[in-house]
Amino acid sequence: MAYKKESSRSRTTLAIILIIASFLSAFFLASFSNRGDDYWLVTKDLAIGHQIVIGDISPGHVDLGGSAKTYISTDEDPIGMVASAQLQPGQLISRNSVSMSGALLVSSAVPLSIRSLDIAAGIQVGEQVDIYWVIDSQNGEIPTDPVLILGGITLLSFDEKSKNFGTDASLTVAIEETQVLHLLRATTHGRLVVVRTHV
Repeated sequence: MAYKKESSRSRTTLAIILIIASFLSAFFLASFSNRGDDYWLVTKDLAIGHQIVIGDISPGHVDLGGSAKTYISTDEDPIGMVASAQLQPGQLISRNSVSMSGALLVSSAVPLSIRSLDIAAGIQVGEQVDIYWVIDSQNGEIPTDPVLILGGITLLSFDEKSKNFGTDASLTVAIEETQVLHLLRATTHGRLVVVRTHV
C-alpha cells in the first residue's frame, strides 16, 4: 500500500511540474514575441522623387535592437515625404531614404552619355555625384579650368557594363528642371566628368 501512495504522489508532483512548466513556457513565448516595435514597411516599388501616399506603406512588427533609431516607426507619419533612394516592397523605411524637401518633386531625369574614363569608379545608383565640365586645350590654346556644373545630384541609373568595356557609359541623373538646359548645353562642347561626392 505504501508503494502505491508514493507512486501516486510522484505522479501528482510530476503533473504539477508539467503544468507549471507549460504556463512558464507560454509566458516566455508571449514575452519574446512582444519584443520590438512597429515600423513602416514599403508595399510597392518607390522610385527616387516619389511622394509617399497612403497605400505605399504598411506597419510591421520588428525587433531592431540598437538600430531602431535608423528607421521610421509608426509613431511618425511618413505620408508626404519624398523618396531620396530607391525603395522596394518589404523594405523598412530608413531615415536616410526619405526627405521632407520638395526639391526632388520638381526634378527631371536627364540621360547622359559619358566617356567611361570620366566616371568615378564605384558609383552606385541612388548616391550623390558632382558633374564637372572640362574643356581640353587644343592647338596651343590657353587651358581652361574645369567648372562644377552641378553638385550633389542623385544618380538614377547607370549602365556599368558599358563602363567595363571601355566604351561610353550611359547614366541618368535627377536634377531640378531649371538646370536641364544648363547641363545639356555643357554636353555640346568639351566633356563631362562624374565625381563621387562621398568616398
